[in-house]
Amino acid sequence: MHDRSASVDWAQYTAFGLRIASELKLPELVRSASEAIEDVVIHEADLTAWSDQLEQANFVMQGERFMFQIPGTAIFAVREGREIEVCPYPGADMDTVRLFLLGSCMGVLLMQRRILPIHGSAVVIGGKAYAFMGESGTGKSTLAAAFRQAGYQMVSDDVIAVKATTSVPVVYPAYPQQKLGLDSLLQLEALQGNKYLHSPKHRLVLTDGHPALPQYGDLRKLTGELNKYAVPIADEFYNEPLPLGGVFELVAEASNRKFLREDELPVVTEQPLNVLGCLHTLLLHTYRRGTISRMGLGEWYFGTAARMARKVEGWRLLRSSSAFTASEIVQRVLELIHKEENSYGSH
Repeated sequence: MHDRSASVDWAQYTAFGLRIASELKLPELVRSASEAIEDVVIHEADLTAWSDQLEQANFVMQGERFMFQIPGTAIFAVREGREIEVCPYPGADMDTVRLFLLGSCMGVLLMQRRILPIHGSAVVIGGKAYAFMGESGTGKSTLAAAFRQAGYQMVSDDVIAVKATTSVPVVYPAYPQQKLGLDSLLQLEALQGNKYLHSPKHRLVLTDGHPALPQYGDLRKLTGELNKYAVPIADEFYNEPLPLGGVFELVAEASNRKFLREDELPVVTEQPLNVLGCLHTLLLHTYRRGTISRMGLGEWYFGTAARMARKVEGWRLLRSSSAFTASEIVQRVLELIHKEENSYGSH
């Protein structure tokens, strides 16, 4: 473990079920007052000796250290699930450095600790965490935000940390922030009158002064993310581990099914997933799954996903790509979970 210098002002945080000591300030994370020994250390280091090798490949394995670079931003090294080294390039935007630190680096670190990172959002329903996965643009974060508007707490956005146990898989909370696009913010605003949703406690406003949302308070635009904003969710964040109750795969479907006019199509339809379907969904939506073979974790990865798939319920939700359907999906998800709980209760 890195020898921490007494001259550096180290900050203590918690995220993904881990105690983190960081030389870099990480305002997105929950501060910790605990004096317990940290699980992870994050610090700056000179990694420029690896620049030439990283120019030739996206990733480099150097012993137990997984290294990658983001041109113009930083070189990162993640070691043994316990240490992250950061070498920012001169003039680098530190918001962008933290974006990759809390995303790609944490995804690799979780896998090194044998915790499966799922790409999606998770909310708390009935004392369990439910994961929402899907390709980019299918509405994962927007749906999670709609659940927040409906009074449900959020566990994570972007990276869902899931640990396989002998009983049920456990989800560890990430940190109280969402990434939402401008379109989603506008559409969520339009949902305020929906009977399934309530008004949020706080009003937020875009920092670039977008005229469409003059009633909002300051939101930080995410550098390197096209029209995405950092939305703080401290009041709606659940910061304790939870059992994984189920998985939902979101699929945006064009409204062109044969023999049906568009106005006859259901806005949301669901398909239950069997064990193989759940396994395929977990494998497909693993965060940064392209790095797994490079780290030699293929056998662990498949075995872990298979164990999880046998212990959770799963559904594929098909939504119309021509309409914003978050409120309808919220309603349908709650109905499916309630039906599943009643089904178990009847046995």
